[in-house]
Amino acid sequence: MSARSRQLAAHVRRLPDDDLNDLLVDLPPDRFTALVEVALSHPVSPAGLGVRLVSAAPAEGWTVLAGQPSRPIGSVARGWPDGGSGRSGWRARTGQGRPVAIGGRTWWRRRADAVGALAWVTPASGARCGVLAAHVRVREDLELNDLLVELPVARFDALLDAAFPTEGAAA
Repeated sequence: MSARSRQLAAHVRRLPDDDLNDLLVDLPPDRFTALVEVALSHPVSPAGLGVRLVSAAPAEGWTVLAGQPSRPIGSVARGWPDGGSGRSGWRARTGQGRPVAIGGRTWWRRRADAVGALAWVTPASGARCGVLAAHVRVREDLELNDLLVELPVARFDALLDAAFPTEGAAA
């Protein structure tokens, strides 16, 4: 593998999540769909996901804020899945008040897991954007370059220009 290929892969890995995702959506639709299906096959709460909890008083639980600037995406509250006795858990609700359900699961043992589930189903949180970007960043240099060459020619050329600026462009 050439030094330029490694440099291109390193440049792409340094892109912010949103910029990397904007680049990926320009892939051919079948390639992008396959990439998304693999990357987002299981809900996860990505490292560095910027969420904040604030008291939902006078209601029970916590309002979950996400995004820049922070805005409410839903809430989490403690409850009893068994109806009032037994083990307690956490339930998440979207900003529209609908219960969050992933794979038939609507209760979580830990508050952080309920918050992660809420973020996963809420596009404004950026959770899926971060997971897709992370999935692409861990690819080997050669595999990443093979993915990038599938971009439309103009988009790939712009990427090369950004990764390898000429001396005249720096002035």
